[in-house]
Amino acid sequence: MNKTLAVDIKDLQVKIKERTCLDIPSLEIEEGETVVLFGENGAGKTTLLKALSGLIPVKASCLEILGQDFLSIPQKKIDQLRADYIGYVFQNLYLIPYLTALENILLPCGFSRKKKENVLKSSISAEYEAYMLMARLKFEDPLRLRHKADQLSKGLQQRVAVARALIGGPKLILADEPTSAMGSYSKKIVYKLLIEYAKEHGSTLICITHNKEADRYFDRQVNMKDINKSAESNPLW
Repeated sequence: MNKTLAVDIKDLQVKIKERTCLDIPSLEIEEGETVVLFGENGAGKTTLLKALSGLIPVKASCLEILGQDFLSIPQKKIDQLRADYIGYVFQNLYLIPYLTALENILLPCGFSRKKKENVLKSSISAEYEAYMLMARLKFEDPLRLRHKADQLSKGLQQRVAVARALIGGPKLILADEPTSAMGSYSKKIVYKLLIEYAKEHGSTLICITHNKEADRYFDRQVNMKDINKSAESNPLW
């Protein structure tokens, strides 16, 4: 049986300030697979997620994401594909501080009609889906979803960012250190939800973490030094 790939990379290179930080001869990730990326600081983990989401320019002989050739379509279409089919937990979160936690979670449904339609197929409303996601993340007080994002602790902000990435059933979930400000109990809750949600929706999950305890939950562990030829020569970015 032929496998369906969510990510198909060949000869991918990314340069920052004239230095090559990614040099990946080949990487394939199957649709529905859950993958954890690990490696030293500067190994190119965050840069790889940005390349997969079309956020940075790359050179490659093949860069196919969810069956779309990112090398042959205009940036405007890549941006729309990202809005419709990708959920991203950024390392820096990028929550909008003057919006409430709930409003931040609902943002993807405002940018993507596709995600809004997906929510309405499975839930009463997007707001209901947001509350359900936060309940699964053990966000104990639902009234705090009405608080501004900058009034929450860093750990709670990370939970909001995870819910924002998952709402609307994205086909590709990218999570960059989604639990760095959390204790061990909260980390387990987040990783459990990420993997369960991916399995429930047939989504592909690619997660960066330094948490060794989380590795066993994923289908595959990928060490950046094994796929990125430039990882050894660029010790710290």
